[in-house]
Amino acid sequence: MGDTRSSFAPSVADRARRFAASSRPRHARTALTAALVALAAAALLTLLFVAGCGGTAHPAASPTAGQGASPGAVATSPAPGVVAARVDGEAVYRAEVERTLAFSRLSSKALSYRQALEATVRTHLLRNEAARLGITVADSQVEARLAQVAASLGGTAALQQSLLAVGLTLADYRLELRDGLISEQLGARKFPAAVPSSAQILAFYKAHLGQLTTPAAVRLAEIVVKTQGLGQAVVNRLRQGYPFAEVARAYSMDPESDSGGVIGWVTTSSLPPTLSRALAKARKGVIVGPVSAVGGWHVLKLLGRRAASVHSLAQARPAIVAQLTSQRRAALLEAWLVKARAAAHVRLGP
Repeated sequence: MGDTRSSFAPSVADRARRFAASSRPRHARTALTAALVALAAAALLTLLFVAGCGGTAHPAASPTAGQGASPGAVATSPAPGVVAARVDGEAVYRAEVERTLAFSRLSSKALSYRQALEATVRTHLLRNEAARLGITVADSQVEARLAQVAASLGGTAALQQSLLAVGLTLADYRLELRDGLISEQLGARKFPAAVPSSAQILAFYKAHLGQLTTPAAVRLAEIVVKTQGLGQAVVNRLRQGYPFAEVARAYSMDPESDSGGVIGWVTTSSLPPTLSRALAKARKGVIVGPVSAVGGWHVLKLLGRRAASVHSLAQARPAIVAQLTSQRRAALLEAWLVKARAAAHVRLGP
């Protein structure tokens, strides 16, 4: 659907970091962690635990490292640490509960210890059912989902920063993603017919048109210098016929100077007002500037312009079907989980 992302995933302002220091959300960590929670385990595991525990939880339990357990199976070798509970005789370790607590702190509503313990118990029930049905998750699937989340947050470093803030690591997050993928497959296996009707798809489309809009964007190359005088000298050289890339490498302070100053597509709403006004009526190929903005004086070349557009129902249909199917299966899996929890023998302590 194009280079500038919209749809249902949290949007990232492509290359606007050089322009948008003035427009970036003041609470960057809040934005990152909100996106992290929204994407974790494709939201399916979250839905289950919210419904079951009265809060947002992200349980993370896995086989002990080096034991060679199947990716979809529950560990059979003892994990280090104190046993917090047993589910049908299987140990639930305090370390698992602590990870659940840590993941819940990424959301706006942290769990109590008792809620985290209950969420972790439910994780074991889901994983055991998946193992019984022969459901496994390959490491490649986990890495693909991790790459998707990292990209939505602006890179692996941003993801690690959000996790580190609550005492978690990428290894912890891989465990969380594995549980989410297992739950997705379990829902698909147990409830294959849970697909939305045409009426439901149309209603969802009409209700989410704002999220299905690709914003207006411009494709830019830029040269950033310290002073207006130097910026005018740059403009003069460009008008004399010197290649933009050559001038960018010679004069620009911008990190993109090595690539000839090309910064790619940027949503126009993310541009500082001075740059937005300067580019408003510019034609493709025109040199604009120097313009004062964040980071210095900017000389811009407009490489392309794209108007805002709304995705058609046909374009949006696959994503809508996937989302509604996921929600329906999550609800059905939660109903199954309530019965499984009631039938399970859970004993607190070792």
